[in-house]
Amino acid sequence: MDGCTIAASGYNAPGGVEVRVLVIFFTLSLLGLLPGNAAAGPPVPVISEVSGTIRGGEALVRFTLRNAFTPEMVEALKSGIEITFKTTVEVDRVYRNWFDRPMGHVQYTRSVRYDALSRVYRLHRDDGDELLPDVLAALDRMTRFEVVVPVTGDVETGKPYRARVRARLDKVGLSEPLRSIFFFSSLWDVETDWARGNLKAP
Repeated sequence: MDGCTIAASGYNAPGGVEVRVLVIFFTLSLLGLLPGNAAAGPPVPVISEVSGTIRGGEALVRFTLRNAFTPEMVEALKSGIEITFKTTVEVDRVYRNWFDRPMGHVQYTRSVRYDALSRVYRLHRDDGDELLPDVLAALDRMTRFEVVVPVTGDVETGKPYRARVRARLDKVGLSEPLRSIFFFSSLWDVETDWARGNLKAP
């Protein structure tokens, strides 16, 4: 499922979710203007712990997305807003004193929303769906990744290979008026720099 969409299910009125999220947004925005809060700012989202293996025709890349969910986003998630992250993973053969050779590239989408009727969080991945019991489990599954990247060319045992990973919040599917507000809110401006990690070729 690409993009962020409004998830109004169960007993939620069509505009009820948006109203609650707007109230949360303005409340947290005001809190962020208090002395000491504005100067600190939200933590910078980063990709960490990039590692994995490469063999045969694929690479298995593991990584963690940190500082991706601001308090505003967590409250929006609990209110029924669907949150989607798009991740790009690239795999290269590394050469000393020469250009690295690209071997594989995938874009991976993961989204989550709260189902008020079932009282569970529905996680959607490119490789399947999962039901989660609470928001802590939802946040954990949204930030820990294990992605398979098909690769081309021969994989040589013991040679250096590297994965590069970048992630961003997908806000394209947000409805108005949320889209206009969130596009101009730094609290929802979530995009990481490229992170790198070595892959083992056993």
